[in-house]
Amino acid sequence: MKKTTFLESRPRQTFDGFSIRLRRLFSPATGRSLVIPLDHAITIGPAGGLEHPRAIVEAAALGNANAVMLRPGMVDCLSVPGAERLGVIMALTGRLAAGVDHVLLNSVEYAAAHAADAVCGEFKFGSAGDLENARVIAQLAERAHGMGLPVLVTVYSLPDALDRMGPSAYAHACRIAEEIGADVIKTSLPDDAEVIAQCVDSTSVPIVLAGGPPNASTELERFLRRAVDQGVRGAAIGRRAWAADKPVEAIRSLASAVHGGSPHV
Repeated sequence: MKKTTFLESRPRQTFDGFSIRLRRLFSPATGRSLVIPLDHAITIGPAGGLEHPRAIVEAAALGNANAVMLRPGMVDCLSVPGAERLGVIMALTGRLAAGVDHVLLNSVEYAAAHAADAVCGEFKFGSAGDLENARVIAQLAERAHGMGLPVLVTVYSLPDALDRMGPSAYAHACRIAEEIGADVIKTSLPDDAEVIAQCVDSTSVPIVLAGGPPNASTELERFLRRAVDQGVRGAAIGRRAWAADKPVEAIRSLASAVHGGSPHV
C-alpha cells in the first residue's frame, strides 16, 4: 500500500493561499523538503561561502533543493535562473554577534510583499530570555496566519534546558514551537532514534532537521536517511551546503538523502 505523504493527508478542499504556499515548500512526490538557508550573514558576516548569495540560490536550484531561506533585503538573489522552482522562506527574526535571543527585524507584511511563500522566526529553549523570544514568535505567527502565510519556527534546545530536563528537552522544544504557531519546525537533534521518535510523536506538523551532526558529509547523509525513515520531513542545511568545495554536488547529495532517490523536482 502506498504511504500517504504529509501533503496528501491535508484536506483536499483547502486550496487557499496558505495551502498553496505550503505546497511550494515540500515535494509533492515525497512530502519532504530540503531547504538551503542563507540568512547567516548578519551574525557571522559575508564569509565562508556567503560572499555570493546569488550563487547559493543558483546552486540550490541546480542541486534540486526545494526551498531557500533568506532575508527580505536579499530578494534580488531570486533573479537567478531556476530560482522560480524554489519555495521562498523569509527569516524575519535575528540577532547580531552578541547574545542568543532573537528579536523581530522585518515585518510579515514586508515579507509578503517580497515574494515570501512562508516566514521564519527562531527561538532558543533554555535561554535567559526564552519566554520573551517565544512571545515574539507567537505574535509573528498570528500575523502571518492572518495573511495566509505558513510559519517555519526554528527552535534549539540550549544546554540549560538539556541539563534540567535531559533528552526530553528536544521534544518539549518542538512542542512549544507547534503550540505558538509553527506549521513547520526546524530543529537540531542528536543522532538518537529515541529522541527523534519522541519529537515526531509529540508534534503534528513536519519537522526538518537543522545542520546535522558535526562530522563528515557522508555521515550527515546517513543521519538524514535514518531520520527520514523515522518520520522527519526533511532538512534545512546551510553551511554544509554553500561552504562545500562543490556546492551543487553537495546539495544534490543532500536532496537524494532527504527524498530517497524519488523524482521530486
